[in-house]
Amino acid sequence: QSVFQALTASAYFILIVAIFVMTLFIAIQRFYKNLLGDEGYLMFTLPVKTRQNIASKLLIAVMWYILSAVAVITSIAIMVGPREFFEFLQSMIELLKDGLGVASLIILPLFILIQLIHGTLMIYDAMSLGHLFGKQKLLASFGMYAALYFITQIILSVGSTMFTSFIHSAGPTDVQILSFLGMLGIVAALLSVVHFAITNYILKNKLNLE
Repeated sequence: QSVFQALTASAYFILIVAIFVMTLFIAIQRFYKNLLGDEGYLMFTLPVKTRQNIASKLLIAVMWYILSAVAVITSIAIMVGPREFFEFLQSMIELLKDGLGVASLIILPLFILIQLIHGTLMIYDAMSLGHLFGKQKLLASFGMYAALYFITQIILSVGSTMFTSFIHSAGPTDVQILSFLGMLGIVAALLSVVHFAITNYILKNKLNLE
């Protein structure tokens, strides 16, 4: 029985991971096929601006991320029992309120949303840059993503070092923690604007569907 429970738990965990991986894969696939593949001939003849095409793909991708998370949370609630789940959820909310304040209930979800948008736009940017190469566009896209990720980590590391240098206490306060998350969110939002602008410029002026 214990072996069966362990196998079941492992299968459930793998299924949860698969849901998020497939959601990300579909989001990438739809962007590539709709705007960088053969379907781009149709998409770019529609009476909409390039930035609207990118924004629509981003909006749908984020929507699918949220729906996947809701599906996983719902399945967990069903498995453990709705009453027990909501009691646990309420205790977690109270823990956040006590530890980081009421503002954390707004800042944390907003921070996660911004990170999802930033991560998706960085992938779009990498694919667009990779598409500029004549051959091995897929490999070039991976290379561009690695380069963008490396640059992003450098920017975040510098920003984090500068921010934490102002914190002299051994244990940061809740305001300092939320301010730090806010700083990371602002940096991610600015980088998202840059990724969106680069993607829009490439798709508008440099795209070659061949």
